[in-house]
Amino acid sequence: MSSKTELKKYKSSKSSRYDSKIKRVKLKVRSELDIFKWQKHKFHQNDYWIDPYVDTLTRIDYRAVSKREFVERFEAKNIPVVITHVTDEWKANKHWTDEYLIENYGSHLFKVGDDDNNDNVYMKMKHFLYYSQNEGLKDDSPLYIFDSGFYKKRNSSSKKKQGSLLDDYKIPKYFNEDLFKLTGARRPPYRWLVLGGARSGTGIHKDPLGTSAWNSLIRGHKRWCLFPPATPKALYDPPMKPYDHEGVSWFDQVYPKFKTRESNDDVRTLGEKLGMIEVLQKPGETIFVPGGWAHVVMNLDLTAAVTQNFCSLTNAEWVYLQTRHTRPKLGQKLYREIQKLGTAEPNIYQNVAEALRSTEYIPQLPPGSSSDSSSGKSSTSSSSSTSSSDAKSSVKKPRKRKIAVSSTDSETDLSNGTCMCKKCKIKRKYKRANRQ
Repeated sequence: MSSKTELKKYKSSKSSRYDSKIKRVKLKVRSELDIFKWQKHKFHQNDYWIDPYVDTLTRIDYRAVSKREFVERFEAKNIPVVITHVTDEWKANKHWTDEYLIENYGSHLFKVGDDDNNDNVYMKMKHFLYYSQNEGLKDDSPLYIFDSGFYKKRNSSSKKKQGSLLDDYKIPKYFNEDLFKLTGARRPPYRWLVLGGARSGTGIHKDPLGTSAWNSLIRGHKRWCLFPPATPKALYDPPMKPYDHEGVSWFDQVYPKFKTRESNDDVRTLGEKLGMIEVLQKPGETIFVPGGWAHVVMNLDLTAAVTQNFCSLTNAEWVYLQTRHTRPKLGQKLYREIQKLGTAEPNIYQNVAEALRSTEYIPQLPPGSSSDSSSGKSSTSSSSSTSSSDAKSSVKKPRKRKIAVSSTDSETDLSNGTCMCKKCKIKRKYKRANRQ
């Protein structure tokens, strides 16, 4: 047998093994879908790119704008912005390529979703990249790495010493305050490696616990739509077909209505009236998403990015108001630690400590006020599980009812009577699938 024939046979057997592993992962992540329904809507035939002129969001140069100016112009006013040149010196620019990731992390496991038990579903990097270059090119909403534990070494057979993926980037100076670290083991997941092909992404959501976020793109292009905090949820998150809460479904079914005018006399579209912001994020750009802004993100090609949520001196009061209702023990811990710092380091923390004390007489936020955050960071690729002890202690529920709360869900999701047990979750998934 010739060497070429042997090589062809090897590649064929390798592909077959990869395909079977990918099939098992897809069945776990979306058990409501038959394996052939991943390409049912043929979204891959559509062009979801937007012209650059549609993106009118302000851009600032990281090298020229100080942290104080950034806080005054954008964070304190709760205004989104794109920041350029943040990633210029990052190692990720050289490291986050297919070749490097396969060589150094090919056998490492990364999260691509969760199953019907709300358990994380992992996939080896080499299998994921193979998938992204093959059937992922045609799947309606492809698998997407969205991993909050990406810095850990999981199930690696490699004997060579490797640095952590955390070494490949630096937290921008605008976002180096991290008050949730004061809560220790109670802190929710807050940083994610995000890697995925065209049409993968996150459904419409608000970030949890009132936090703001930043997202730095290393490779590829992302399409964003953002809505101001006062926008009614019924407008930006209506029922749609398919009923899967995927980003590509939103852009296909919901987005077009925001480009229409309610009457012939209207000068502005519905999106313009609501203050909808569209962004075409390019490699090397970092977007700042203030707390309370609903947003949806879709990858336009194979992308690699890192994103983090944060509680800072500027947004601490708002984050605390959200947290004390949805995660009471986490909120209490945050409050106590900030009060301690207010006494120990008054020059830095006295003002924020006083602001939190002043919220004592502000009524609890109603159950629906922060539930927009329940969709969290991702739909098929939500972040890893939160502290189960905190969830159990802060939710009153019948003893026989099993509750599973993901890291991006708040306990208010349970206040509307939605049961998160395995049986009910599967029933809802199949109900959605049958509507398609």
